[in-house]
Amino acid sequence: MSSPALEIFLARLYTDEALRAAFLLEPRAQALQHGLSPQEAEAMAAMDRVGLQMAAASYRSKRAGRAAHGPRASPAQRWWRRLLAAWT
Repeated sequence: MSSPALEIFLARLYTDEALRAAFLLEPRAQALQHGLSPQEAEAMAAMDRVGLQMAAASYRSKRAGRAAHGPRASPAQRWWRRLLAAWT
């Protein structure tokens, strides 16, 4: 089970380019600075850095795509739209 600090740090690594750049230079120091335990900092330092960069790029692309298309309708909203379209 991961700690809340680890989960928050991972989310920030995927979304914050400045933090990710600092982490790639000094992974253990950054992990400790953000409240991770020494064991978690060691695990973070051993993580796949290429995979981190690829995941961050993928999330950035998905966010950009969603922003360009506006908020996505919920399943209930889509159902109502289909129902109303069938009546007209």
